[in-house]
Amino acid sequence: MTKVEFVRVKSELCGYGLGKGTKYSFDGVEEIIKKRVENGWSFEGYIPIETRGTGDIETMSLIFQKEE
Repeated sequence: MTKVEFVRVKSELCGYGLGKGTKYSFDGVEEIIKKRVENGWSFEGYIPIETRGTGDIETMSLIFQKEE
């Protein structure tokens, strides 16, 4: 049986820049993926859940899959 789990990650303000203005990042995403992969999960991708008016992703859901 295949098990699927979703982990929501929200972007955080990390500074200010030119053009679009503020800068956001998804801190800790690599660590989340690394820990899941080390525990037998495979990273399948992500789904944008919320976006800003500029089209940038505000919240995304990471998709993991594991055979049990």
